[in-house]
Amino acid sequence: MSENRPLKDKIQKFIDEMMALEAITSCAIVSRTGHIMGRHMDEGVSAASFAAMIATMFASSEGASSILHLSSPSWVVAEMADKFLMVRGAGKNALIAVIINNQSDVHSVKSSLAGICERIGEEL
Repeated sequence: MSENRPLKDKIQKFIDEMMALEAITSCAIVSRTGHIMGRHMDEGVSAASFAAMIATMFASSEGASSILHLSSPSWVVAEMADKFLMVRGAGKNALIAVIINNQSDVHSVKSSLAGICERIGEEL
């Protein structure tokens, strides 16, 4: 069990780093197979269901891009009335999902998260 602790610590470090960004209200790191790796979300949210849906959402967009002979998406964004749900690949094994207020500067958030995603890809 002590072998998993450093991995859990790394994941929590990335979650804390994402939550330190003012625009982000919730976030998760999800495996591409749909398992939750780490999260900071409201109580009552089924993390397992959320992770499966995030992985499906991203994989579906990759499939649609492939059928259209387009490059794979770097971001998948769902816009709601007051929030954005943004998903991005973080290396070959992980995805990040963040929820931000729609008053936030999406481009700034993407830029801030790019380095975090790169490091997640290298370390997880």
